[in-house]
Amino acid sequence: MAMLQQLKIYFQHDLLSGEPRLMDEYKWFETADGESFGIRKSRLTDKEESLLQALFEEVFLHEDTGGNSAENRWYGYLTGKDPSPPTPLAVRFIHVKFSERIEDKQAFVEAAGGFMEESEVVWLSRQTCVVIEKAASGLLDMESIAALSSSVLSDFFMEPAFFIGQIHESNAQLKEKFDAERHMFLEFPGLLPKNKIMTFYEACPLFLTGSRYRAVQSAISDRLIETLEEEELISTLKVFFSSNLNVSSAAKALYMHRNSLQYRIDRFIERTGIDIKYFSNALAVYLLIIHRENPLPPVE
Repeated sequence: MAMLQQLKIYFQHDLLSGEPRLMDEYKWFETADGESFGIRKSRLTDKEESLLQALFEEVFLHEDTGGNSAENRWYGYLTGKDPSPPTPLAVRFIHVKFSERIEDKQAFVEAAGGFMEESEVVWLSRQTCVVIEKAASGLLDMESIAALSSSVLSDFFMEPAFFIGQIHESNAQLKEKFDAERHMFLEFPGLLPKNKIMTFYEACPLFLTGSRYRAVQSAISDRLIETLEEEELISTLKVFFSSNLNVSSAAKALYMHRNSLQYRIDRFIERTGIDIKYFSNALAVYLLIIHRENPLPPVE
């Protein structure tokens, strides 16, 4: 925000903020917080333009594919132009950022469709897009994401980074949750895994401190919020976590048949899309439970 204020002082009337417009006259950029601003092209020097491109995401005019295509409807919704989600079904956002500007966007769309049939690709800048998994449920096939990443690396000679979001209901809060997930992706304070593929829950622990927790609060899916209201399930999960994710040990501690506990765990995974059999995901859910029971004081 401070940087944007300095730019407003420097460029004065040659800087616009808000929804990108007058694309022929202005070059538009987006901050990590999702704020868009444009600077009159005639005012920019080559050196200033290069510096802005290094500091911010460049925004380009969305290419209308004609009619009422799903891509156009999603673009309108995600950029705040349309108030309602284009679908009543649950979705999952897979946020993507490329190491360089991608010129042949259609080739990536076709590649993504080859690995994820029920999906829609929406471009947000020359280096970022979101793959929307339609009618999302259960676990995402991470091998497909890894294969898509390898395909981009070999076919486009650039390295993509993927941030796998949660399963979200298509309700009035969907846009807020999309923005919060995207913010977490672009502002992730740690190092991405070697394969540049990270899930929301793998990122959670580094955001569960101080003011960063606000991003998680805004992003967390309604399905998980509702699930964490079930006290009996919470008690079961705590025992499972304290048993080092060992179903047999947890079932013994709970005086429960192993298959009954496994059913509860599988039901949780199917409902939320979080595979708590893996440590990183289990850690995130455990920390979210702790935060729920011991809320942080408001940040001054």
